[in-house]
Amino acid sequence: MFEPDDEARVLVVIVPRPRDLELARREGWYRLPLAHAPPRLAADYLAFYQPGSFGAERWRVQRYAAVIRYRIALRRELLPDEPRHPRANERYYRIDVGPLRELDRPVPAARLRRITFIATTFGRLQQALDVTDLFIPPPPPDVWGSGLAGRSIR
Repeated sequence: MFEPDDEARVLVVIVPRPRDLELARREGWYRLPLAHAPPRLAADYLAFYQPGSFGAERWRVQRYAAVIRYRIALRRELLPDEPRHPRANERYYRIDVGPLRELDRPVPAARLRRITFIATTFGRLQQALDVTDLFIPPPPPDVWGSGLAGRSIR
């Protein structure tokens, strides 16, 4: 199996419970409520952040998978065994993914534990020593576009 390119787009997503990661592994999809989707949803890969519910494997990114396609479905269609769930009629992205792969080195969260989404690259994912290393810094402010041009500022 080939390694993704360093510039491949990765979206780090939270996997609330081990059961959800098992669904991604066994059935090949991940769900994301439309109402909570990040503005930059398009990605080549999903990387899965494991919160406190993962016990000894908590607060880390350990696995990733290639994105195959995006669909929209009702939660009750995705999880028919939960027809009375409070969000059963809400719309979700169903993101079909390829086989889950292990990172060579998991990326822990030494301090930052509340993750929602992180848009990053595969190169950053491979090199990160902490989850905070995954954040891509914003570009420098555009001084010329801020109205400072022509004000004799050196």
